[in-house]
Amino acid sequence: MSGTKAFALSQGISSTAFSGATASGGTILAGVTGVAIAAGIVVSLTGIALQAYQQRLERERKAKEQREAEIQQRIAQIRSGIGSSSAQRRITVQLPDLINPKVNNIGSEDANQAGARDAQRRVDELKNRLPTIRAEYQTLIEQELLDAKTVTQAIATTQSALNANDLAVAEAHLQALDDARIQVMQQWRSQISRQIQYLQERLDSLRPSIPNALLQEIQGRIDKAQVNWQQLSDSTIAELHQLLSTLEAQSQQIQEAAENMLASWLQVGYAARILGGDDGDVLLEVETHEGVNTQMRVQFNGQQIDLFGPPEETNSCASRTIEALKIFQQQGYQLQWTQWDGQAVPEELQYLYTAETEQESAPENTTSYTPTSSVRHQESQGY
Repeated sequence: MSGTKAFALSQGISSTAFSGATASGGTILAGVTGVAIAAGIVVSLTGIALQAYQQRLERERKAKEQREAEIQQRIAQIRSGIGSSSAQRRITVQLPDLINPKVNNIGSEDANQAGARDAQRRVDELKNRLPTIRAEYQTLIEQELLDAKTVTQAIATTQSALNANDLAVAEAHLQALDDARIQVMQQWRSQISRQIQYLQERLDSLRPSIPNALLQEIQGRIDKAQVNWQQLSDSTIAELHQLLSTLEAQSQQIQEAAENMLASWLQVGYAARILGGDDGDVLLEVETHEGVNTQMRVQFNGQQIDLFGPPEETNSCASRTIEALKIFQQQGYQLQWTQWDGQAVPEELQYLYTAETEQESAPENTTSYTPTSSVRHQESQGY
């Protein structure tokens, strides 16, 4: 029972894939939550273990619903400043007064003719551009950012003025449209900045508890959104929020698994503590030996737990190690012992740490430690 051991988690923690990024040697987190498959084998949980697993799933479901409601409420508060369905929040075009006083031009006839030609070229240019301008502002209307009535009126007046070669009136109304568009873009950028800031807040809160590869990838996506804010869509923002929610849920599952593992060691009489996180994994230390303690690593990807023990181990310690991991499974996890000092574990021993089923369980109020003779037999075979 000594040395370095690896335990695959075939049930109890979600394990999914995420855009090719890896952590702790496995692909993780892609949006679909499922059961991790260890070596193609899943041993069904029964009895107390199954009940604990189902209860944890229910707690996670309720926590997810509450967390999602809080996130959506915050997003709605950010968006309420612009783009609301309420017409009162749409920017109104401030239409200029339709006054076009005559101007007495004093100068040479050639200068007046040149000015007239320039004005006509400008009128022709604006006539050609007007369909594109109309389409641009129609998009802002459809996004509920500009008031449709005043935009339509300003464009119609511009069209009439251009048809009458009245450049001054046309340009005055185009300027009013542009002023409204600038106001919209200023408010839009402010709102986008607040949304990106919220994404950054959520990522920063996860920084200590997710793998660095994931952290860097998501940070890059948020930085890109900040630079390309004009092209940022609601769907892209929603996708980033969903990804962060998945990471939060995974992090909480790993932390809970570590706490359950801690409780299991304490129950068999060992002093133990959680050391903290390391690149998304959670580390525990158990005082199984004087001067040389046992460490465990619960991997962030939800697929494996590693145990690092001293090269030699007493029979008592081996028995309590088995019992601690059986207690851990009774809290709703399925363990499969896959490696010992880098070597594959024989199939007949892979579920040595599996809690007994209801049919095989010991009588009530008794403790089912593995007999010392059984442990010695396993150690005689190198385990």
